[in-house]
Amino acid sequence: MLKISNLSAGYGKGPAIIKNIDITVGEGEIVTIIGPNGAGKSTILRSIFSITNIHQGEINFFGEDLVPLGTEHIIQRGICYVPQGRSIFPSMTVQENLEMGAYIYDDKKQIQHNLGQVYAQFPDLYERRHQVTRALSGGQQQMVSIGRALMVQPKLLLLDEPSIGLSPKLTEEVFEKCLEIKNPAPPS
Repeated sequence: MLKISNLSAGYGKGPAIIKNIDITVGEGEIVTIIGPNGAGKSTILRSIFSITNIHQGEINFFGEDLVPLGTEHIIQRGICYVPQGRSIFPSMTVQENLEMGAYIYDDKKQIQHNLGQVYAQFPDLYERRHQVTRALSGGQQQMVSIGRALMVQPKLLLLDEPSIGLSPKLTEEVFEKCLEIKNPAPPS
């Protein structure tokens, strides 16, 4: 599904932050990048999502080279990125935040279908759909961020430190949701 070969990347005109990175992700896999702060984990994810300057290397998604593509084209190919730190629109409602994730669709029926799937995945968000997101707990805000990414039904979901700032209990809930996303329950 995703193959990164000999990747070196950084920001602006500065030197490469990551050097000679090789990663392979197969369909249906959950892959975790582990390392200390400042090791380049976020830079790897941002490179996949075309937010860094690639110095060298390849990023292939189902055999297509992503390096020359802009972020909007990467989203259209089925990759979504949830940055660290619960990136929500705090003055917007849960539903408005989720709908922002479907901006690539013109088809209102498709948006409603995807919204229904996200609410099925996160029933707690459905109950709070009219609340502004700043009023939610940290775990609920993280679920809004993940749900917004799921609005485009990605083939590959990149999560950058999804548990940052969460209690152990909320961290467990977020990771359980990640497993549910990977292995959805059959319809009843």
